[in-house]
Amino acid sequence: MLRAAVRRHPLLTTRSGRTMLLFAFEGVLLQYITSINNFGNNLYASNLGASDLQIGLVQTVANLAAVALLLPSGLYGERLRSPRALPAFTLAFMGVMYFFYGTVPAMGEMRMTFFFVFLALTSGVLAVYNAQWQTFFGEVVSDPRERNGVYASRNRFMFAVGTLTPLLCGAAMSACVQSIDKLAVLRAFYYTCGAAMLLAALTLSRMPVQARPAGAKGFSLSDAAAALSTAARSRRFRSFFGCIMFFYLSWHVDWSLWFIAQTQYCGMSELNMSVLNALCCVTQLLTIGWFARLNQKRGVGFSLLFGIGGLMLCPLTVCLCLALPHAARPPVFIVLVTLLYAPQSCINLCVVQMLLSAVPERGRSLIVSLYTIVVTLSNSLMPLLGVQLYTWLGASAQALLAINLCVSLWRATALCIFALRWRRQRA
Repeated sequence: MLRAAVRRHPLLTTRSGRTMLLFAFEGVLLQYITSINNFGNNLYASNLGASDLQIGLVQTVANLAAVALLLPSGLYGERLRSPRALPAFTLAFMGVMYFFYGTVPAMGEMRMTFFFVFLALTSGVLAVYNAQWQTFFGEVVSDPRERNGVYASRNRFMFAVGTLTPLLCGAAMSACVQSIDKLAVLRAFYYTCGAAMLLAALTLSRMPVQARPAGAKGFSLSDAAAALSTAARSRRFRSFFGCIMFFYLSWHVDWSLWFIAQTQYCGMSELNMSVLNALCCVTQLLTIGWFARLNQKRGVGFSLLFGIGGLMLCPLTVCLCLALPHAARPPVFIVLVTLLYAPQSCINLCVVQMLLSAVPERGRSLIVSLYTIVVTLSNSLMPLLGVQLYTWLGASAQALLAINLCVSLWRATALCIFALRWRRQRA
């Protein structure tokens, strides 16, 4: 009877229910490797012997690889009859590359070189997948009214996995004293990332999606130029693109500095950072449902203001901790950042829907890829710029304080821009 009841459950008997479950499972696997990347990549580089400059390059190298691949993948994706073919292949390719990435410590004096090579072929290719996924998601869930619910459900499962994964990894690393032992822990987790990506590729292949018409013409460069011209003439897309890029530039500039602030100035251990990542996911898991309902009532433009507001206050947390005794910095940092990360659960939930609403139908896959190229370039260069500014200003606590105050002011300006944009659209 239990088996029969399970089979009759709406999530299994309806197309939309199965789609929601498959997207949730794909999101779980994707969040697992994303959590390992976010928590482990900088620690992996540090234990391999990376300098501050090389730490800054971690974000840059991965995203420059993505920039090089996004346009060809966007053009090729338009030629395929199946919208899921390229995303599924990308997942399978990353799965294989993670096994090489986990073997980097065994590569002797060339370990840092191979670290950046396979970083590009894992984290870099992940950005390509995310760009293709947005187009794929738009085709699978074609009704804009359903997207908010499906995407919010996927994010709930992702935040749950994001809570447990860094805790497990951080606890395992904190139990080790020597760098070689910490590297062994990270290697094991990267091998599991490879298996997760292969399973995600299999999951994606089960997604119910309609094939494109057999007579559909592949994209040429002239078609690409026409699609770009269409995007440039679209007032809605221009408005969205200009505002979101101003926000992304302010968001990305301190990504590498955030790691330096945690480890060198706030005294955070691997266990502290894993607890922080887990608590942030818990607060986001608790708030994602509220933001999904707020999207239905007030619109995604209004909900996004909460996420930008939380990001605006994060740099001030670093500034506050610099004024505290060293022993008090880790717990204060953890508590404040956990609270400020709660509203950030709405950022991806809102931005993806805003993008799909703003991008023209003609050449959507290509335009989304080009949009992602610009975002990825920001994510490549801005963290390195932040580290360079910190170095030029003396690589001191005063330099860190000055940069974080400027970043907070920048994000406050972005918040004002999006508030005005929401009021204008509402009117």
